[in-house]
Amino acid sequence: MVVFGGRSPKGRLSMGIERVTHDVYRIGMGYVSAYLIVQHEVSVIDTGLPKHREIILKTASQAGRKPDEVKHILLTHHHADHTGSLAELMGATSAKGYIHPLDAAIVRGEKPAPGPNREILAGRILGPLMVRITPKLQPIEALQETNDGDEVPAAGGMKAIHTPGHTAGHLSFLWPQNGGILFAGDAVSNVFRGPRPPVGALGGMFTEDMAQAKESFRKLAELEFEVACFGHGGPIKGKAHAAFRREVEKLAK
Repeated sequence: MVVFGGRSPKGRLSMGIERVTHDVYRIGMGYVSAYLIVQHEVSVIDTGLPKHREIILKTASQAGRKPDEVKHILLTHHHADHTGSLAELMGATSAKGYIHPLDAAIVRGEKPAPGPNREILAGRILGPLMVRITPKLQPIEALQETNDGDEVPAAGGMKAIHTPGHTAGHLSFLWPQNGGILFAGDAVSNVFRGPRPPVGALGGMFTEDMAQAKESFRKLAELEFEVACFGHGGPIKGKAHAAFRREVEKLAK
């Protein structure tokens, strides 16, 4: 292992942290990732699993930032593996949280989260088990509702893109720096054979609307971005939009 600030040949750092670009860090938490943008202030994209506040704050600390410099938490969607450490992180910082209105109601505890998709076999077989083991999170009321096309005041400005399908209020975020960096959340995964919409056996189990998810994938493929970061799977560094468009062509066949 190497110390933070050092690099292995693949650019991976200690504690499951990868430096994606000069300002962007991926924090691996097993099967899911959160991201930090570290500039004059710190912005967090998703908070990963519960009880992972400390690795987020330690990443910021070792990049030379204090907890009170964490100012923005952008949430792609309501699932517990993306909002798990939200309450802990907001309690330890002065950060504001941003989420689409359709998913905000779930994070606030105003309505229950939809269960696994029972239209597919995995959802019918594993669905009841997943409901039982999904952690119950503390409701968070202090959220800024963010809609399609809004500019979130994080990292100098990030565009929110409504990409429904995986959840009704799923958001992706496009940061215009370094040729464009897309934070796709779970609108796209990069686990097997390149970027794909979340409609496979396991990804589909948690996807509310399969057809809508494919349309959101096509919507993202029309954008220009050099780097893509995902909730599940490693980032694509360089001509990431081209990888999306190649997959769109496959979907059309």
